[in-house]
Amino acid sequence: MKKMMFSLVAVAALTLVSCGGPSVCDCVSEGKKGDKADKAIMEKCKKMGEGKSKEEMQKLMEEASKCK
Repeated sequence: MKKMMFSLVAVAALTLVSCGGPSVCDCVSEGKKGDKADKAIMEKCKKMGEGKSKEEMQKLMEEASKCK
């Protein structure tokens, strides 16, 4: 379940970065907070992966894995 959430957050992050939203690392950080995460940011992060190809999703995952 955590891996799925991480993936979702990472995907969302890529979309928002290109649209001036939170960065991938912002989304990863918020995702780690669980119930305490900023709901507005998380909604934007979730939308990040919509319409992305497998390659774009993979790039998001790679970027997210580099977040501290």
